[in-house]
Amino acid sequence: MFSMETLEIIRSQAITQSYNSSIHKELNSILLKLESKTLEEFLNGEKSEEIRAIDNEIRNIVTSNVHSIRNESEDKIAIVAQIIFTVKEYLQKGISSGDVRAILIFLGVNCYLKIEIDKLLSEDELEEIHTKIVSEKIIKILKNINLTTQALPDAPYHEKEMMKESLEGFADNNIAKTYILVEAIERGGRGFHFNFLLENLLSFLYKINFTFFIKALSFLENPSEFVFYLQSFKKEELLKIANESTISNKWLNFELIRQIIKKESKESYEELETESIKAVLGRIKYSDFGFLKQTVKYFHRSKLFNASLGAFLVSIEESKIEEIISECFTIDTYSFNLEARDTFREQFVELASDDQFNFLHTLIFNKWKLYFNEIHTTEEFYQNGLLITDFANFIVYYHTNLTDDNTLVLMIDELIEKVRFIDSEWSCSSSQQITKFHLYHSELFLLTFAYRNKKLSVLQLLERYEELINNRIHLSRYVSEETRNLFNQGRQNIDWINKYAV
Repeated sequence: MFSMETLEIIRSQAITQSYNSSIHKELNSILLKLESKTLEEFLNGEKSEEIRAIDNEIRNIVTSNVHSIRNESEDKIAIVAQIIFTVKEYLQKGISSGDVRAILIFLGVNCYLKIEIDKLLSEDELEEIHTKIVSEKIIKILKNINLTTQALPDAPYHEKEMMKESLEGFADNNIAKTYILVEAIERGGRGFHFNFLLENLLSFLYKINFTFFIKALSFLENPSEFVFYLQSFKKEELLKIANESTISNKWLNFELIRQIIKKESKESYEELETESIKAVLGRIKYSDFGFLKQTVKYFHRSKLFNASLGAFLVSIEESKIEEIISECFTIDTYSFNLEARDTFREQFVELASDDQFNFLHTLIFNKWKLYFNEIHTTEEFYQNGLLITDFANFIVYYHTNLTDDNTLVLMIDELIEKVRFIDSEWSCSSSQQITKFHLYHSELFLLTFAYRNKKLSVLQLLERYEELINNRIHLSRYVSEETRNLFNQGRQNIDWINKYAV
């Protein structure tokens, strides 16, 4: 097998040579068999043994000549040029006369050749005026194809129930219920990739006439169709679609975000990505604010989505921001999504005014404080380590910017006192006492970061904190190795002058 770079060189040279090439006789005889097939036979080809057999012959010809290392380089390029010359005639015929069958024949070969359309056609041939007729015919075909997911009569009971729940969810505009079925289908077998040629036809329409592709999207009605249409596009192509302002269907907009998120990089994201998702969120908000809130909940784990949401919330009303924070942001004992929520905060802060900064951080601080107060008084709640939550840095920067220096020092001092005398505080059980110890230390830990950020220096405070975290009784009763490491981080925060001294 050749490397991708070598294959690209072969294809590039073969394309150039194809202008003066001749027909590949073996491939041509195979393609002639397809000319008698109807559109319906093409589009249902996976059910036809004859068409599957023809497809296998096409694949063998292309792969043996393009991907095999048997032939000498010059011979290989000449043969690939013949293949391109042969199949290019069908492409040109399809464009010039609006012959969709010719286009399908071309696509059946090109799915193995993998040559971009614009490398085979001139700019003139790709102008919208020349592609209009075939684009209109493709749309007409697409409108008559039923892509709705249905449970077979003999399907298991749980599949029928899942289908029923999904249909109810769609009728009720409930994203979570609707997408239980979509996610289940995607996890099993081929998922929504049940018609490869039709997927290629969609990609072809996108490339030759983007305006008509967007028009085709406007005829879709349900999530199954949206998934099928979008699933095979590259991220860059999805971003182009996402920036199309005429797309108003909220379910389609949701699926656009989902497809982009599925392809997000775990390491980084680009401004074009956040801006595209931000644009989609704006359209969803305009269509249905309740649906937007569901969207925020659905993608809460995604770093890219959180970045986009942070940029988006800067542009909307405070009352709407408050509603989203109240209903869509969950504070709990876990910090699995800390990095994602930090990304949300950073993007918001980058674009926000001082008033907006204060507003958002106060909203989340109040929500966090209410959560802490509630679990302090909940006898059943148990915590055996520091409780950080996904929103730890919101709390840190709330105190850094909105709590004055003297108050912060006093708060730290009071928490140190509470932990020192934890054994004297009444608790209904030993487990609740352990919980209180860690809750006090959790808040104290976050305050040390604000202390460091403010560059405060109170010598007695460092002494008292060191005494606290080295209390032998506490260490033996309550503290794990992980918690001890966090205590040491808190100490470094308070002793920041020496830590950063050169």
